[in-house]
Amino acid sequence: MTNSYKNTLALLLLVLLASCTSTDKKDAGVTFKNSYNLEHKTYDTELLISVGRLAVIDSFLIVISNEQESFCKVYSIPNDMEEVYSFGRIGNGPGEFIQPILTYSHNNTFGLNEVNKQELAVMQLANINGNISINEQVRLKAPYKMKKGELVPPDYFFTKLNKTHYVSALIAEDGRFFSLLDSTLSHINQFGESPIPEKLSLISTRNRLQGRIAANEGTMVFATSNLPYLASYKLINDEMQKQWSFYYDQPYYGVRNEDLLYNKERSFGKVIDLKMDAQYIYLLYLDQLLSEYDHYDTKKSLANKILVFNQQGDAVAKFNLSCRISNMALSGNQSKIFGLAQLPEPTIVQFNLPKKLMNKR
Repeated sequence: MTNSYKNTLALLLLVLLASCTSTDKKDAGVTFKNSYNLEHKTYDTELLISVGRLAVIDSFLIVISNEQESFCKVYSIPNDMEEVYSFGRIGNGPGEFIQPILTYSHNNTFGLNEVNKQELAVMQLANINGNISINEQVRLKAPYKMKKGELVPPDYFFTKLNKTHYVSALIAEDGRFFSLLDSTLSHINQFGESPIPEKLSLISTRNRLQGRIAANEGTMVFATSNLPYLASYKLINDEMQKQWSFYYDQPYYGVRNEDLLYNKERSFGKVIDLKMDAQYIYLLYLDQLLSEYDHYDTKKSLANKILVFNQQGDAVAKFNLSCRISNMALSGNQSKIFGLAQLPEPTIVQFNLPKKLMNKR
């Protein structure tokens, strides 16, 4: 590509962004007073996957990946991540899954969301005298009705909110960003604000403002993937009430014809994963320009920073990881973080959380 052609493309991009409704929020950005460098420990466990989602139940690490013949693997943490059980088949028959996504773990259960079916399978991990098993407790289906001449987005990423409620992502418009559901996955109501004040089309909202949700005992947090935005909602009297929201870094975007356009040459960060416990919120954060993201390059697609906030939304600490990871899970006592790394082979890694942070619990 010639330099003149590159310059022409750059000029056209600048003109396009200049013609958009833009936002540069002056109050954006938070300061992390504490920064910790976390060294990793590797486990000599053979993994035949490149991507996966993680959860910890008791003393076991669960890895879900559709790249495996048995998509669910269970590893014993005290026994140096020895594989102790495998489960799950890809298919459309009884007890099978087409596209299972791990969305939560709660006590000794975890959820597998069949995205294209609006289904949630609640799985239970049992450990009876050292004999490990995983059983499907129930498979729930969220009601979904098409409306003639209207685009109706389905719920997805069903997550356990507490003993009697679930939440899910809807990402439609103001007031319809999330759904509150009962224990049978029936809708109670919809809630949630858009991260931006500008009006977008439904398709643009759905595609551009996707993110991650996490929940813990009645509180849900949401982080957009490509905007540095974090929000918290809490269940009060059977309604999800917003507690707070903010930009933790400067957002750069424009809106044109109800479509959201990121300024990738100025926007930093991409949220890779989101977790929370009773006290802290953890964002696995790719600290680079959006324009530098490359799915096929682990240095440009895996993250080596974790941003930590408390339940009030205050910035607590920044973790600088010694290796890059694609997903993470918190240990049962919240003293460790496990992740999937490429070193260069797929590897389970462990980071010990700072004692100073633990002592504040």
